[in-house]
Amino acid sequence: METVIKFLRKMEKAINWICESSHFLGEIGTFLLMSIVFYAVSMRYVFSYAPEWSEEICVYILIGVIWISIAGVLKNDHHIALDLIIAKISPRKQNWLKIIISVIGFSFCVALLWYSIKYTLFQYRCEFKSNTLLEVPLWMPYLLLPVGLILICLQYVVKTVGYLSNRFPNNSEIKRVGVRYGP
Repeated sequence: METVIKFLRKMEKAINWICESSHFLGEIGTFLLMSIVFYAVSMRYVFSYAPEWSEEICVYILIGVIWISIAGVLKNDHHIALDLIIAKISPRKQNWLKIIISVIGFSFCVALLWYSIKYTLFQYRCEFKSNTLLEVPLWMPYLLLPVGLILICLQYVVKTVGYLSNRFPNNSEIKRVGVRYGP
């Protein structure tokens, strides 16, 4: 049992590290996106030349920033939440509500993941390309959706396990960490 707990702790650390890294990649992508937009606007209004590739690249970067960084947002609880409702109920019910919300979120993401993988594979098999100058194979930007959803699903698993371990205060592992429950 001790080995399983150690393995789960390492998995949790790895998933959290990946989610933090994805959040950081989102910040880098946002900076890159702003730089390309600044370049394109400057070229258009100063030199009367609009780079044709900039708009398409910006769309792909925006898709990547959104889907890759969501797991980091979920990990750090930087998303929209119903704090007013949650604050009105007891801590035990809050924990149960968080478990239910995490399971629903996980289920939704798994369903979306399934369809996004099917659609990405369809794009890959049919060899569709964008009808722009770059002719980017469309499976590449579509692949960002399943990758982001896998990260979100992993983070939901970590959050749900965390809520479940807090739900059972008699767990010896929780007592060993020194978490205090109750009044």
